[in-house]
Amino acid sequence: MMSNRFKRLDLNLLKVLKVLIEVKNTRKASELLFTSQPSISRSLQKLREYFDDELFIRSQHGLEPTSKLLEIKQTLLPVLLQLEQVLEPKSEFDVAQFDGTVNIAINGFIANSISAKLTQILLAQAPKVKVNIVDWGANTLDLLTSGEVDLGVNYYPLELSKQVYQKRIASDDFVLVCRTGHPLANTLLQSDQQETLQLASLVVSDWNDNIALAPNVLADVGINTEVKIRSTYLHSLLSIVKQSDVLFPCSKLLANSLSNEFSFVQFPHMPNMPNGDIGMTIGRKHRNQPKMRWLESCIEEVFKE
Repeated sequence: MMSNRFKRLDLNLLKVLKVLIEVKNTRKASELLFTSQPSISRSLQKLREYFDDELFIRSQHGLEPTSKLLEIKQTLLPVLLQLEQVLEPKSEFDVAQFDGTVNIAINGFIANSISAKLTQILLAQAPKVKVNIVDWGANTLDLLTSGEVDLGVNYYPLELSKQVYQKRIASDDFVLVCRTGHPLANTLLQSDQQETLQLASLVVSDWNDNIALAPNVLADVGINTEVKIRSTYLHSLLSIVKQSDVLFPCSKLLANSLSNEFSFVQFPHMPNMPNGDIGMTIGRKHRNQPKMRWLESCIEEVFKE
């Protein structure tokens, strides 16, 4: 417990004492502390009263420390140095020289459309960096909190604990990717669609692990569907779509990144369509680290266009 005597001490006086120990002159001390010489003299008087000692004796060479002050100096200066190191801002983060690893978790739909561009941006700014992009999974929020994952990108908003910060950074829509030449290519899907739609579903961790979402959304407006294949392998699904009339529900960001062998069908307005906003997530206790601010700016740059 803090003693009553310590509570009475103005810690600003210790700054004055430290400078006086270093320069042994009240005028020089006032210049270094941007105050007046009388103010330094008043502070010295308060210190003398607090420590019950003269602390300094005037001589022809300036202020000479008393034996008690020499004892205080041995303990006080290291403590004040530690305090300065805590309070002083850290040296600026040098992105160009950063040679560590960044771990980023991204929802599978989003990852397939932005990972290449994000990696290019990171490597352009930090040539020595090692980039590790992983699927957003059930334990990602815990990994963000612990700092094992630096930053996450997923649809927004998520139900999060207060330990994780999230910020909306972009908007997306959902479409049905099809082969170029598909009868429905470049059209708006009609709610009176009679023919059952055959679907391919990309399994995205912590999103649609157990059940495909699109059939339920389409069923709400009376459109019948049949899921022909579910897979975690995007290229396999695209190969099937390219060679058949199977439709692939995915993000518009992903659809726009595909080759001209593919087109897409737009969804009509659907009340139960998931929100297409995209957000970034960071462990709240890590958010103000220079590395995190850099990663945040890189993610935002990806979505500028």
